[in-house]
Amino acid sequence: MLGVLGVSQLNTPLSQFVFLASPSPTSTDVLPTQTDVSAIRLYALAPTKTPRPTRTPLPSATPSPTLTATRDVSPTRLYTVTPTKPRRSTERSPQRSTPQRSAPTPSAPTPSDTPTVTDTPAPVVRTARVPILMYHHIGDLPPDADAIRKSLTVSQERFEEQMRFLAAQGYTTIHLVDLVTHLQTGAPLPAKPIILTFDDGYDDNYVNVFPTLKDFGFKGTFFVIGAPTDYGSPGYLRWEQILEMYDNGMEIGAHSLTHRYNLGTTRPSTQDAEIKQAHALMTGHLANWIPLFSYPSGSYNQYSIDLLKQLGYIGAATTKQGALQSSAKLFELRRIRIRGEWNMQQFLYWFNYWTAQP
Repeated sequence: MLGVLGVSQLNTPLSQFVFLASPSPTSTDVLPTQTDVSAIRLYALAPTKTPRPTRTPLPSATPSPTLTATRDVSPTRLYTVTPTKPRRSTERSPQRSTPQRSAPTPSAPTPSDTPTVTDTPAPVVRTARVPILMYHHIGDLPPDADAIRKSLTVSQERFEEQMRFLAAQGYTTIHLVDLVTHLQTGAPLPAKPIILTFDDGYDDNYVNVFPTLKDFGFKGTFFVIGAPTDYGSPGYLRWEQILEMYDNGMEIGAHSLTHRYNLGTTRPSTQDAEIKQAHALMTGHLANWIPLFSYPSGSYNQYSIDLLKQLGYIGAATTKQGALQSSAKLFELRRIRIRGEWNMQQFLYWFNYWTAQP
């Protein structure tokens, strides 16, 4: 598997490879007109010195002066006359003094004036209030656990209590792809949808989370770091475990190659290696895999989003807090981070708080 990864491109020797890459405990709440030419032509042409036809006035009536004026300025008369040497006339000078007046300003748009953009209406922006819970470790703390590890670790007892609450409240777990499909097409969702995500691909996700989800009839989304999984690093999922979960209805996503870099602040070449090589591992091991991504430590920029789109990803999860999702931000889906130090009362408080935020 090392050949797939391009391990020779990594800067750190395998023997010194350490995978304690976990998101920071602090969440980042942190697209001349033709009329003018005709007008100029109109005023450039003038009647030739053609004798006017003799009108025989009706009895007791005199020729109307306004009739003569109307015939002189008729656009039809001017355009049908062959242009010769123009005749200057003082009585026509007021009309010729300002040629721009011949191009009247329309008071209201006509069908021909309507911009063509109306033929392609703006895409519909759909929103959905779907909480996406973000977990990491599920299980017991190691004896030397620091503050970060404590915050990232929810005990097995507390996790089961939280799942029991969701089941009792009538929540139905869905996959991330179900949410993306709904936002894109309006495909229906269950009455109370919720998504359970687990970052980093720790082996306790297989030992503790996978059986618990099956007990409750739930499904989850597991974002896997590529390199430690492929190396068989201690504490991380193996490919055979991932495949078993995948075959049993769990959703698998990519979480970069090493989780050593904040993508939003690193150079494009590093992002290419972290995203593309992780992508190659996923497509190489999981048949019919739907590309989904979770940004390491919630860090990304526009280059990250564009690269994911080029590779065919359909969405990505952030660490931004909230539950209101939008079709305009499929690569910036919000989540609710569940902390290990919370008791059940604190879990309920923050779950309700973030679920209700606009």
